[in-house]
Amino acid sequence: MTSATITGNERLRAAMVAANVTIEGLADHLGIDPKSVDRWLNTDRTPHARNAEAAAKYLRADAYHLWPRLGERHRSTPTAQDEVVACYPMRSTVPYGLWRSTLAGATTVIDLAVSNLLFLADAVWDLPTLLADKASAGVRVRLVTPEDPAGPVTGLGDVFPSLLTVSGLRLCTHPGLRADVMRADDELLVTTPIDGLTPALAPVLHLRRLGPAPMVGGYLATLDHLFATATPTRPVSHLRAVAA
Repeated sequence: MTSATITGNERLRAAMVAANVTIEGLADHLGIDPKSVDRWLNTDRTPHARNAEAAAKYLRADAYHLWPRLGERHRSTPTAQDEVVACYPMRSTVPYGLWRSTLAGATTVIDLAVSNLLFLADAVWDLPTLLADKASAGVRVRLVTPEDPAGPVTGLGDVFPSLLTVSGLRLCTHPGLRADVMRADDELLVTTPIDGLTPALAPVLHLRRLGPAPMVGGYLATLDHLFATATPTRPVSHLRAVAA
């Protein structure tokens, strides 16, 4: 057999190396035969969705990144409409506890792109403690706020000063931030701005990622772009490295 005919999953291999997880360790966590994990690594075998999602969560990775063909195993392909859990006409109609419970349920990723920090302070009263606890548990936490916030007391240091001293958080600003996007793993709460309306009167979408469906993917790409082009609010050396 030549090198040209050898197949394997280098994405899975890299995720296992980054997480310091062996074949036996992953198999034991999933309750399956190590030979199955070996086949995932050294062939183009795609696991069943349940095992793929469980393995990705354990490795703090994305199942569809590790196995791009995962969606092909499903009988149906989810559409953007399937990702909409609920649509609220304005912020005040969102169940109050939903903002905090969404963040509290995160086990892998929390991303906050927030143009109105005063609203967030009201919706999640213990946000600094919650984010600190999540970061210490290994959750990747990122927060981006406007570079030039409107109003006299709307900057991160004004509203959440204690966040500036919490390790493990990536804090930054961006000049082009408009929408409010709260991401916790596969759950998103998105405030969609409308010209002529204050953010409090704008609709809010509750979205849930369903594999390769396009709507959440667009928002995730937007978040990645925001953080890639944002300006850190403190030296990067203050941050603790965590798995993506």
